[in-house]
Amino acid sequence: MSRVLLADARVLSCSGDPAERPVDGDVLLDGDTIVEVFRGRAPIDPAAVDVVDLAGATVLPGLCDAHTHISWPLDFVFDHPEITAMSDDEHALEVAGVVRTYLHAGYTLLVGAGALKPRVDVLVQRAIDRGLVEGPRLVPSGEMITQRGAIGAGNLREVGDPEEMRRAVGEQVELGVRSIKLMASGDGIVPGHPSQVTYLDDAMVAAAVAEAAAGGAFVTAHARGPESVRMCVRNGVRIVHHATYLDDESIAALTADRDDVWVCPGLHYLRQMVEGRAEPFGITPERVEAALYPEELRAQVDGIRKLHGNGVRFVAGGDFGHQWTRHGTYAAELVAYVELADLTPLEALLTATANAGPLVGERLGRVAPGYLADLVVLDGDPATDVSVLLDRDRIGAVVKGGRPVTAAWGGVERWARARAQAAR
Repeated sequence: MSRVLLADARVLSCSGDPAERPVDGDVLLDGDTIVEVFRGRAPIDPAAVDVVDLAGATVLPGLCDAHTHISWPLDFVFDHPEITAMSDDEHALEVAGVVRTYLHAGYTLLVGAGALKPRVDVLVQRAIDRGLVEGPRLVPSGEMITQRGAIGAGNLREVGDPEEMRRAVGEQVELGVRSIKLMASGDGIVPGHPSQVTYLDDAMVAAAVAEAAAGGAFVTAHARGPESVRMCVRNGVRIVHHATYLDDESIAALTADRDDVWVCPGLHYLRQMVEGRAEPFGITPERVEAALYPEELRAQVDGIRKLHGNGVRFVAGGDFGHQWTRHGTYAAELVAYVELADLTPLEALLTATANAGPLVGERLGRVAPGYLADLVVLDGDPATDVSVLLDRDRIGAVVKGGRPVTAAWGGVERWARARAQAAR
């Protein structure tokens, strides 16, 4: 039977209403789609559906991370050349472990933000779609592209003019890449490449956007300084990653184009660096200070507050994969929005749900009729405490396309009843 009724749930639809809280309800699924959401009990003959009793557990949309480097293995530290040199078959197995970890943490949609091997995102995305590998929906990325002789030379694809950019993007699109990642600025943690330095130029970025669009892809960009942010916005980049240093002009540009651009902060990464979490792995306090990361963190928090007040859409994404931003701790990015940038827990949650569907052009990120049935069944209310998403024991099920991927429906019922009984 393809029709499933999730009964006796607390439904958090992520409609965008800032006052929304979970409400008592039932959710009807038919195949991979949400058919109806009922207040209270559904007027449906139980014999006509498979009923899954959730015993008061919360149902919310599956989550999205829009800044993923799935090619960084589960035990990755900071050695990109080591991973680049790894044999392709060994590396593919590592990546399979990463996407499974995302899925089991409640993330049903990933947007790639650069890979250490040209085809690995695409190959894994195809394997997921065929059911060979367990993972989220994936918008695959490819090698990061930057200006010749600039940041990361040797590990990134380098271009010197618009024609080289067009060729590089075209080759990626032909491989199946759908998220083209540009490095439009420096990054202070890389010696000699401060975050406020801008790479590329308008002609190169415009060429990338046009070539990507012609092939059904879009462009994202690492842009930490205000000049690089403005350049990306005026040339149609869809996701601006970081946007840490902002001036009045770059804030105005992001605000004016807020219907077409998303900001993906990566706030947790900066926070972890500044708070010394990377020190056990060789990133000394002196190196963090030299990178000007404490100053950059303060600037980013101020920028997030201003952009949020102007209605600019954020989409969650945290540069996860380092040992100080470990795989599996992805919701820590949402916690940082609350604790540092003063978003409410629900506002933080919307960056990983309702804001993500329009980004990729899919009916995702809401519990509403006609949306794809990508869901998380949770013990707790992330609209009041988003950190509950970090506790794996509180995730009873992750549902992708109407199918539970972390437990059979019977196991979900047993989990829900046990949690409800323990709470009494």
